[in-house]
Amino acid sequence: MPLTQQQRERATAPPLHLVFVPFLARSHFAPLAAKAAAAADPCGEHGVSTAATTAAIVTTPHFAALAPPSVPVHVADFRCPGGHEDFSLLPDEASSGPAFFAAAESALAPALAAALRARDGPAAVVSDAVLYWAPRVARDCGVPHVTFHTIGAFAAAAMVAVHLHRPEVLPDPFVVPGGFPCPLKLRRAQVNEEALAHLPLFRAAEAESCAIAFNTFSALEADFAAYYQSQLVGRRKEVFLVGPTRAAAVSARTAERDPILQWLDGRPAGSVVYVCFGSTCALGESQLRELAAGLRASGRPFLCVIPAAGGEGGGGGTSREECASSHGMVVAGRWAPQAEILAHRAVGGFVTHCGWNSVLEAVCAGVPLATWPLRAEQFVNEAFLVEVLRVGVRVREGGLEAVVPADAVARTVGRLMGDGQGEEAAAAARRARSRELGAAARAAVAEGGSSCGDWARLVEELKALHGSKSDPPM
Repeated sequence: MPLTQQQRERATAPPLHLVFVPFLARSHFAPLAAKAAAAADPCGEHGVSTAATTAAIVTTPHFAALAPPSVPVHVADFRCPGGHEDFSLLPDEASSGPAFFAAAESALAPALAAALRARDGPAAVVSDAVLYWAPRVARDCGVPHVTFHTIGAFAAAAMVAVHLHRPEVLPDPFVVPGGFPCPLKLRRAQVNEEALAHLPLFRAAEAESCAIAFNTFSALEADFAAYYQSQLVGRRKEVFLVGPTRAAAVSARTAERDPILQWLDGRPAGSVVYVCFGSTCALGESQLRELAAGLRASGRPFLCVIPAAGGEGGGGGTSREECASSHGMVVAGRWAPQAEILAHRAVGGFVTHCGWNSVLEAVCAGVPLATWPLRAEQFVNEAFLVEVLRVGVRVREGGLEAVVPADAVARTVGRLMGDGQGEEAAAAARRARSRELGAAARAAVAEGGSSCGDWARLVEELKALHGSKSDPPM
């Protein structure tokens, strides 16, 4: 069948160049870098070929070293007071945060503008939602902008609902107001007031974007993405659910299989409890001792990974350590292949801080969770996992005690894994639900899946803006 005129034009059109600008924190960098790698992939993560897109990343030397090798990087010189290169490693975000944000803008904004002005063909910017200056730079360079959220749609929608509709006096606990899609009760201490204080700035910047993207998928958060869209300001724009992003391949440093995976190979299916609190561990020494005692008391084989120290009593650094026995393995001070760990047949449960990247990796692997949020929107993610998705159990059922005792850790592991009288049925239901969500996540990013379709539509919308006679709508 001969090609139509529109098909011939698409076939000969220059590729759309996507410039990705992640925030300077590892948890923010990873999903945007993975999406950039997908956009530069000849096969395409979501079925969009290299004829449709090319990609580049604008970042600092520290994060350039973490970028996928397939993606060109525009490196911006970055100098932050105190010498910190990663926002998540700041000793005190409240006092150091403003200077870090200002330094990031001073470094990244000119680099982004230079990268855009060096391009002859169609281009667009995809930047982290907290980089409020990026839409302005894109507008000044005459290209469309996409706001990319590295948190889930549920958490983002809940924050907007509290920001826009909170009563003058907020009770404790309170039900999230504003017609939120499901009943959600939070404690005042679980509300990220610092993020809410900056939300007007972020929302004003988002109003200048032509589209919104979330690292999530329709079967998981469609209702909450729709609510988020209904609360947007400015001209109507679409919200695209384009996740879960797949981590870019890491070049092998050795031909050997990671010792963590080798240890898991020797454990029975579904027997191991995996414990990790993100790329930085915000647990103090006293809490780490209670955690270790609780894991031993649980009677379950465990894998505990602490990539780096943080928080009070953390000592400012973690020495590289790896020790293993038939009962447990502790890994400290180094990166661990979390997606592969969660996908391993031996892992039956995940004790997590509820960071969104970790949540998505657990969902994709079909692994139930024990929730132990520490900061930011993690408390809202916990409610999503426990009350909405019904794939999690809380470590802290009551208050927000400073130190969770060992016996509470052991009890939670027992509940998570279905040990003990009366726990088997509930644990089996969580496992079944987790497997269903894992299948839905895989379907979303397969050919013809919802995220595949959303990414393709977003690319076509951005290309169409360059084909129109008017300026790209911001």
